[in-house]
Amino acid sequence: MKKIFAAVVSLVLVFAAVLPPSAALATYNNETEVTKKLDSKEYYMISLDDGSVMFSKNENKSVPPAAFVKLLAAVAAIENWGSLEEQVEVTEKSLSLVEYTYGVRVADLKAGETYTKKQLLDALIIYGANDVASVVAHSISGSSASFVSIMQSLADKIGCKNTKLKNITGFDEDGQYTTAADVAKIVKYALNYPAFSEAFSASEVVLPKTQQNEERTYSASNKMLNQTISLYYHPSITGGKQTSTDKAGECIAAVSSQDGYSYLTVVMGGEYKDIDSDGSEENTAVTDAKKLVAWVYDNIRFRVVATANQTVTIVNVVAGKNGDTLRLVPEKETSALVPAGATSDSVLIEPVKETLPEKLSAPIKAGEVICQAKVYYAGGEIATINLVAANDVSLSVFRLAMTGVKAVLTSTWFIILEVVALSGVIIYFIRLIKKTKRENSSDEKKKVSAKK
Repeated sequence: MKKIFAAVVSLVLVFAAVLPPSAALATYNNETEVTKKLDSKEYYMISLDDGSVMFSKNENKSVPPAAFVKLLAAVAAIENWGSLEEQVEVTEKSLSLVEYTYGVRVADLKAGETYTKKQLLDALIIYGANDVASVVAHSISGSSASFVSIMQSLADKIGCKNTKLKNITGFDEDGQYTTAADVAKIVKYALNYPAFSEAFSASEVVLPKTQQNEERTYSASNKMLNQTISLYYHPSITGGKQTSTDKAGECIAAVSSQDGYSYLTVVMGGEYKDIDSDGSEENTAVTDAKKLVAWVYDNIRFRVVATANQTVTIVNVVAGKNGDTLRLVPEKETSALVPAGATSDSVLIEPVKETLPEKLSAPIKAGEVICQAKVYYAGGEIATINLVAANDVSLSVFRLAMTGVKAVLTSTWFIILEVVALSGVIIYFIRLIKKTKRENSSDEKKKVSAKK
């Protein structure tokens, strides 16, 4: 029995801490028992809770986008349409360029039919019908070509720097490409729209009866939602999009949520392969995605990796009334996605050398940010945090004065002056000695002369 979806590879054993949105989230790819078993060429899995990258492989490689293009089309429609309850008429023009060949998804739309924008949007997202995509494009911009420009502008706005569009269907075409990371950006952006997230999670779409058509039901492409296909199904999956073309291979983007953790998994470049020796071929994109999702929910948890009172390093303090050193501690308790069982004891925190001062000058307030530090687990960077002063350090006027004196006495110019002065003294004594010798010699000569 055939199944449909391939999944995600290459692990990031460590994930970003609960930090302000501006904090950069680093990734650490580490081969584990799950990534060794993956077959797909590209994959990218992120936490929807804090943006941590869980798994990644070739996530920035340019590849054909397949029907992920239609996700952009759906968002472009949402942003350009008014009320989704308004009616749209299917025109001959909008259907004239639709390809009706074996294997191509169409919803059998007929010219003259009318559907609500919501019905068309659902058919586009859930089923991925190409005739629906054309009707949507023409209803907004009058042609497929002009609608591609709208979609490209949307991709640029989202931040998909490695996405270039040529058509509205996702059919293979020279110059059209995306990346697994960009697909993740598109899905994450689209999920902000309730109309999209609702359709993305649906298992089927029903188009109503018209004068030209009977009511018909189309199943979602995402087989990870299908409980009857045990090799693909996972209970955490709440939505997704499955697609393929000859050049793109088997692909899937799936959203999952379980035990308070949510993830987005994108797998591309899969294939049909008999992975369980049952005589039938399975979709490795889908099976890979399931492996990654299952592993994360079995093994990854939020854990405290840095406590607010732990000493990370000590720096010297100049003119401190209550001490010559100061402890630096994390600004706040920091949590990160790490393997279950990991604690702060298994985490390494290292100050960033470029931000760490050699010494500090009093006064210093407790909680004052001094520098930054990197948090590492299993050799991988999982967070960047601020280090702050653990306590107040008051200013000692006496120590400040002594420090000033010491600074003067040890300054380069003072040392030069000391050398010059010492040299003058030495020269003076040398001359004095020579003068004394001359005078003594003269006296001796006088004495000898007087004796004669």
